[in-house]
Amino acid sequence: MRMFILTFVSMFLFISCSSEDKKDVKELAVKEEVVAQEEFVDENVEETISEDIIVVVKDGKTLYKSCSSCHGLKGDAKALGVSKPINDYSKEELLTIFKGYKDGTYGGEFKTIMKAHIDARSQQELELLADYISMIKEN
Repeated sequence: MRMFILTFVSMFLFISCSSEDKKDVKELAVKEEVVAQEEFVDENVEETISEDIIVVVKDGKTLYKSCSSCHGLKGDAKALGVSKPINDYSKEELLTIFKGYKDGTYGGEFKTIMKAHIDARSQQELELLADYISMIKEN
């Protein structure tokens, strides 16, 4: 019974934490459809976009918006009431933590929630997030 409750709570929190991600994915899909027809350079895009569409957001703050629903606007919230505030970590520590979530060597009972979020990001996006989160306290 306890396992059922934990699973239910985890799924509920995962869905509520990722609802903003779904909106971002829909907006990205629409943007990709439009840019696939012509080549251009945008200040929010890492590379020139042509037939092969590679979109990389350069702004860690924009990427962090989906994280803030659990971790707080300044990274000072205990996500799901159990995690440590993330705004005290250095960039290097955050990258190590991200790697641990990716390979399953880091995290407590809710690590599968974070793994899904980390797996959805490119290494470059994780670098941008780590940069932003490590400096979020200063802003």
